Order: sequence, then structure tokens, then C-alpha cells
Amino acid sequence: MVPTSSPIVALSAETSVRCALPAAPLRTWIDHYWLSLDNDSPAHAILPDGAIDLVVRQGPESDSDWTVRVYGTTTSSLSIALEQGAHYAGVRFKPGQGRHFLKAAARELTDRCESATGLLPFCLDRVAWHVGSADIFASFDAVLLAHAASVQPLPARIDSAVALIAASRGMLSIEDAADAFGTGRRQFERVFLDTVGIAPKLFSSIVRFHCAGRLIRQAPAARMTLADIAHACGYADQSHMNRDFRRLAGMAPSAFVRGNVAFVQDAAAPPPDNTPACSTHPGEWK
Repeated sequence: MVPTSSPIVALSAETSVRCALPAAPLRTWIDHYWLSLDNDSPAHAILPDGAIDLVVRQGPESDSDWTVRVYGTTTSSLSIALEQGAHYAGVRFKPGQGRHFLKAAARELTDRCESATGLLPFCLDRVAWHVGSADIFASFDAVLLAHAASVQPLPARIDSAVALIAASRGMLSIEDAADAFGTGRRQFERVFLDTVGIAPKLFSSIVRFHCAGRLIRQAPAARMTLADIAHACGYADQSHMNRDFRRLAGMAPSAFVRGNVAFVQDAAAPPPDNTPACSTHPGEWK
């Protein structure tokens, strides 16, 4: 029997996006699956997060009208055109882990959306036919588990460096990350760029940006000012935080409020019990 994903978790009455964790053996490489039914938005803005998504679209007129595309990690806010009435389902790879499931290096996909033709070492036909059904997440599991069993993905030293930067909330210096990786800074940066798709310095900025974004949305309840948040997240000052927000999100922190649930970016960090929790903000760090 193929292990199945966690139960689908609905967000709210306002959205049709749902998330699920993959089968347990896949969780080292895959953050979560997501599903958006009957899309009613012409476009969606996504924020950089260091992750790659594999997206299946099923058209509104026919089950046989489907496409599969790969969305690389982005370096700034990006607007994605959507088809109204279509269903979308996706696989969110953890930063640096798409290498086990794609034929291209992450750096080749950065800021790009590409047809999956020629990029996938497995077939998603059976998944595409289930986009609009309750079987979609189990279908993803079946295909990805079979692929993982055939290639037997192995960890690499760069995975530990990615984890260290994320655990530090982006405050670990690049020199310390390179030391932990065991090479000089320039070689570390080359490997990181190939594996994650962006330089470690930018990845650190993105991690810190998402940390600040979470605190901003909690600020009224926590009674934190923007200056407090900038200090808590390791920014030199509030102006430094403002510059990062404008560079990565195209807006000031004061304008960083909840938006519609994402097409490509839709989930917050799973709570302690590992039940997938989806965010109503499109760019929240996972």
C-alpha cells in the first residue's frame, strides 16, 4: 500500500486553497502539497522564499486540458497570471531539495517559469487527471515515492548549511556558514547558488524578511513597534528593514498586510504537531 498524505486542511470559507503534508518518507525533501480549486483570480503576486514549486494546471472546460510547469525560486516579488475557473495543484520542495526531482539545477530556474517537459524524470499524467479530485495528494505521493525509491536521494553538506541559515532566522554570517560547510566562501557560494538557486546572502535576507513579516502580522497582539521588530530580526535599524521589504516585496513594512491565499505560495510553518497550516498571506515563510 502506498503511504498517503495527511488529511486535506481547508483554510477558511474565503478560499479554496488546501494543503497537506506528503507521505512521511518524502518530508525530507518536500515541504507540502497544495490545491486551489476553481480559481477566480486573474493573477497572483508571489514573494521570494527560496523554494521551487511543481505546478499542475487543469483547465475549466476539460479534464484533458492540463499542463505542468516548474516555478523557480524568485529574487523579488513576481506577478503570476492565472486562468479563471482552472484548478491548480502543486508540490512545494524545500529549499535546495528540488535537485532530487528535477533535471535542471536550481540556478537555471531562478526567476523563471518553465514547462516541465524535459525537466522531470517521471511522468505526471496520472496526477493531472486527479487535480480536481480528493485523490490528488495520494497521486503525488505515489509518483514521488516511486521516483525517490528509484534514485535514493542522498543528503549533501549544503543541506546542513541551508538548515543553519534558516534556524538562525537569516542572522548567521556567510563566513560562518562557509566554515560550517567546510570550504572557502567563494566555493560555498557557488555550491549554494547551484543547489538553492540564489546566493546565500540573498537567502539569508529572504529568511529574515519572512521572520519580520510574521512578527509584523502579530505586532498588534504582541505590542511590538516596527523598530522592535527590526531589532528582533537582526536588522541594523528600521531603515534597513524598510529597504529589504521594498526590495523583496515591493512595499514598505507598514503596508505588509494579509492578502489572498497563494497560488504558488500558500503555507506557513507547520505547527508543532506537524499538521499543515496554510496562511492567508501569499509569501509567508514555511
